Amino acid sequence: MTFKKINRDRIIRFLKFSVHLFQVIYEKLTSGDKDYFLPFKYDHIQHYYGKDCLDIGAGTGRFSLYLQDQGHTITPIDVVDKAIEEIDLDIFDGQNINKADKSFSTSIFMFVLHHTDTQVELLKEAARVTRDYIIVAEDIVESRLDKMFGNIHLNTSPWAKGNNSFRSKKEWIELFSKLNLELVEINDIPIHIYPIYPVNRTIFVLKPI
Repeated sequence: MTFKKINRDRIIRFLKFSVHLFQVIYEKLTSGDKDYFLPFKYDHIQHYYGKDCLDIGAGTGRFSLYLQDQGHTITPIDVVDKAIEEIDLDIFDGQNINKADKSFSTSIFMFVLHHTDTQVELLKEAARVTRDYIIVAEDIVESRLDKMFGNIHLNTSPWAKGNNSFRSKKEWIELFSKLNLELVEINDIPIHIYPIYPVNRTIFVLKPI
């Protein structure tokens, strides 16, 4: 392969990335409700979502409402009510989930755990109230660049921030193992899906043992 061809290929990739970035920025500015991660959060793993789901850290409530529209019964909880959708949100203390053992078929943490320092307590509580699967989506810190973007995210996010809340993929897997959470499936979200905030992201499907 010649030097010119290598440069040309890089230019083409850069132009394609730039076009995609422009599209994402445009859509973000003109429509704040698009979920770029939806295929990974739901479509690719929908068979792990049971009839009754607990959405821990429901945030705006958009994903809870989406799951409800798909036919699931949703119980959304969060430490503060910032829902912009019409959902019946329960407020909790961020550590103790006031639900009976094995109340839900599926519990969900959608990009929530990096906003808290009580990750262990929350995962233990999720394991207690869940019959089948726990789905965790997280920003992954594997490089200095990931850490830099993560810090920017935490300092500009309207949600709470943990002091040492980001982990590498290996560190998450080790934590799940210590908590007796079996890793059933793991899916990486390509960085280019959301280039405004280009960090590694992974969705873990877990089963309480």
